[in-house]
Amino acid sequence: MIKWIGLAALPLLTLMPIGCRRGNNKNAKLEDVAANDEVARYMKAFEKKGEQPDGSKPVAPQQALALFRLPADLQINLVASEPEIAQPVFLNFDQRGRLWVVQYNQYPYPAGLKVTSIDNHDRVTFDKVPQPPPLGEKGADRITIFEDTDGDGHYDKSTDAISGLNIATSVALGRGKIWVLTPPYLVAYPDADGDGSPDGPPVVHLRGFGLEDTHAVANSLRWGPDGWLYGAQGSTTTANISSAASQNVSFSGQAIWRYHPETHVFEVFAEGGGNTFYVEIDRKGRIFSGDNGNVRGFYFKQGGYYTKNWGKHGALTNPYAFGHLPNMGLSGDNQRFTHAWLRYEGDNLPDRYRGAMIALNPLHGYVQLTDFVPNGSSFNNIDKERILQTSDRWFRPVDIKTGPDGAVYIADWYDSRLSHVDPRDTWDKSSGRIYRLSSPSGGEPVRPFDLGKLTGAELIPLLFHNNRWFREQALRQLGDRKDRSLLPALTRILTTDTGQNALEALWAINISGGFNDSIARTALLHHDAYVRMWAVRLLGDARTVSPAIGVLLADVAAHEPHPEVRSQLASSAKRLPAAIDIAIVRNLLLHYDDSADPDIPLLLWWAIESKAESDREKVVGLFADLRIWRRPTVKQTILGRLMQRYTMAGGDDNMLACARLLEKAPAKQDGLLLIAGLQEGLRGLAPAHMPLRLETALQPYRKEMDDGSPSLAIRQGGRKALHRAVTLIADPRENIGKRLAYIRVMGEINQPEVIPVLLRLLDNETSSPALLIASLQSLQHYEDPAIVRKVLEIYADKLRAAPDTREAALNLFASRATWAALFLENVGNGKKIHADDVPVAVAQKMAGLGDPVISRKIGALWPGTRLATSTEKNEKIAAVTRLLQTGKGDQAKGQLLFAGACGSCHRLFSNGGNIGPDLTGYDRSLSGDLLRNIIDPNASIREGYAYYHIVTTDGRHITGKITGRQGSVMKIQPLGSEEITLGPQQIKEMQPMAGSVMPEHLLDALTPQQLRDLFSYLTRPTDR
Repeated sequence: MIKWIGLAALPLLTLMPIGCRRGNNKNAKLEDVAANDEVARYMKAFEKKGEQPDGSKPVAPQQALALFRLPADLQINLVASEPEIAQPVFLNFDQRGRLWVVQYNQYPYPAGLKVTSIDNHDRVTFDKVPQPPPLGEKGADRITIFEDTDGDGHYDKSTDAISGLNIATSVALGRGKIWVLTPPYLVAYPDADGDGSPDGPPVVHLRGFGLEDTHAVANSLRWGPDGWLYGAQGSTTTANISSAASQNVSFSGQAIWRYHPETHVFEVFAEGGGNTFYVEIDRKGRIFSGDNGNVRGFYFKQGGYYTKNWGKHGALTNPYAFGHLPNMGLSGDNQRFTHAWLRYEGDNLPDRYRGAMIALNPLHGYVQLTDFVPNGSSFNNIDKERILQTSDRWFRPVDIKTGPDGAVYIADWYDSRLSHVDPRDTWDKSSGRIYRLSSPSGGEPVRPFDLGKLTGAELIPLLFHNNRWFREQALRQLGDRKDRSLLPALTRILTTDTGQNALEALWAINISGGFNDSIARTALLHHDAYVRMWAVRLLGDARTVSPAIGVLLADVAAHEPHPEVRSQLASSAKRLPAAIDIAIVRNLLLHYDDSADPDIPLLLWWAIESKAESDREKVVGLFADLRIWRRPTVKQTILGRLMQRYTMAGGDDNMLACARLLEKAPAKQDGLLLIAGLQEGLRGLAPAHMPLRLETALQPYRKEMDDGSPSLAIRQGGRKALHRAVTLIADPRENIGKRLAYIRVMGEINQPEVIPVLLRLLDNETSSPALLIASLQSLQHYEDPAIVRKVLEIYADKLRAAPDTREAALNLFASRATWAALFLENVGNGKKIHADDVPVAVAQKMAGLGDPVISRKIGALWPGTRLATSTEKNEKIAAVTRLLQTGKGDQAKGQLLFAGACGSCHRLFSNGGNIGPDLTGYDRSLSGDLLRNIIDPNASIREGYAYYHIVTTDGRHITGKITGRQGSVMKIQPLGSEEITLGPQQIKEMQPMAGSVMPEHLLDALTPQQLRDLFSYLTRPTDR
């Protein structure tokens, strides 16, 4: 047994001298990284950013251990620390219980590569692609094995299994190989005897993982129970993966992926999610990963699409996804979390931890205990308590695993900084720790063992071990051997046993090569829901099934009571031939109402969408059954999306499919749902040709289209419809909602006839603010000098008084350079417009129009738009810090100041806007980066809040963020305006903004006491 030394024996808490010593891990010098002067200047500009401003220092390992606070039913021990390890990023245990540690010392820049450019998200481009090991430049990354040879509780031996790696994030063992994820490659070193020492050079299995951000590269390699190797990719890298069997599998940003080591097939398992830097697989084979926000993470369904920052991370690979699955809902601590957590299923910790989430928060330096609560086919999370806290600000837990002893092991990056916004290599490469969380008794002894030496018959009982770690290791050993002589014994367990034992037996049968139609039938009819779920999953993985199994799958879909099994049926249907796919979908729709489930409705849509064109007849034929039309999921999720799918794809066959669907609609309300999808599909696209059959099918809906679908009515009705629309807009007796809808449409389509009508509305004192704002926003679409002249004429008397209409008018002036120039001629003392009318954000927007004359005038009129120098910012930070250390602020007054200065853009404690990040979950202490980010908002732009400068083909300049993508069509949320849709033919230029839309100098207007008040509110602890 490893007798871990605890707090009672602090003087003994040292790692015994062992054979491996960490190499000289040097920080990369700027001249070694920058390929040109522009990159060098950019890096130098980050001086003093990304550091801890509180001057905290590292604490010796023994002292750091004493600083931890934890419940009485846990104890913590130090397992390893510097100088033996530094920057540990990944932990694993082999079949002998030895601890493997990936030391990420080369981070952040690969050796031998130079940075040729850095974008506004700190993603870099290198001058070349590194060669796979052992070729090319040697890096500082290493994979080290720690071993307790005599069972006395000390790791008394360590060995560098592999060194000289150049960006290595994780390691897995199996199939006679050591698998190393070293982007852009997945390589496998031969290790036939499993001793941890490679028998020869590695073989490249995958190539093409991106290196744009080594904070988010491919990571977290691990075996799934199905015999695939699973991994994750973070949000700010791209991938174009090829293997011996798969070529050019491309995706951008975050994803869960997998690779089969025998078939050599690579595929994306699920796309989107948080900034995925972890993969967890629980005892039922569910796949999870953490988030990079204020929730705990995602339960990834096969073939699912999840949320992304569409501007920063790129579009989904499926342009017709039309939605994404949600994260697991959270009730609890609203602190920002990142990535790594495990679902505890070991046998060491007390019972209250079993099945719960143990989550790492490296940003705030604590470990959270969170419960899972079923929510249909997914889960919600409820935070219970923080089970590990410390005052040591260097504590950065980044990886967590259960060991063979059932204890929980935590890798501590141990550094004063965690933010990667600073592109300079200022990381502390001399420190790192590994801790062990266990019950106070330490748990039952684990004698020295080697699972590799057990026979197959001896491995089978380990499939039922109380510690999931042993079950996973036994399964991996069986997968290595593929001993078919074990199949009869495993089949008996599957057919006679219950619960987890039967599921483990099914996995073992599959991984041993024994999964066939007979086993599939037994599993599909099994009384355990998760055996049925995995039977469906394994059948779908094959992408084809026998006719008899296809019929059985459809029958299971008609009678399956468990939502997770129905969820997998929908996922697997997408992978199967159309006849089986549609049969499964039909029965799931007809026999269950899963419309309120968080995942199943969209999974069903994606199963249908996957065959929308390849098997159009079968998809349209699904709606020949009148019962289908009555199902809630069909009405809420399927009809509109299917019509939108065909409309966006275009072509006669797809438009005729739209007509056939309309002809089949059994009720007018069903037809209107289809028409709404048709209209949505036309947004942002050039006018589509409508076959006569579709025009005929639309005729019964003419009145409703005029009332509720103005865009489609105008497109389909021609000049007569346009005349009706213009007349309706001008008529004050018409319903205001209908008038607003038509005005907004006029901002999407090119109909200059509406300009005089909208200008008259602006000059009409009876026009409501809503009509004024909608008209001002739609008029931006038209390049007509009469517009700016009229708005300038009426600005002071008609538009200035109300803040909303004033902002809409100012945004109109800022939308075109010629309009902004004319506007600026009227700004100043004694002129029509007061300079104080114009917010700094609007002035900055005008300065970004690309006209040097305008930029000079902006600088003269609004000095606050000038960017402060690095020296000025640092002096301001120091001055405010000194001020806040004296006197006391009033939180109530600070809340009012926040509402006026910050609340229009940021939320705090559930109040405020959404232009910028919700501040509640961030480190808002003065020792964090709060003050620096206020004074220097351009230093770090939180993902999800990057804005773009867009120039349209009609001459508009738009500043906004991407809120959605549907293929090449984008939804844009402009600053100060309603969401718009732009198609590719409408966009002339589109560039990410180099800086934040948050202006500098926000604090300059505040008195010393107001500063104290504001920060007393900003730094108030989150209510918990």
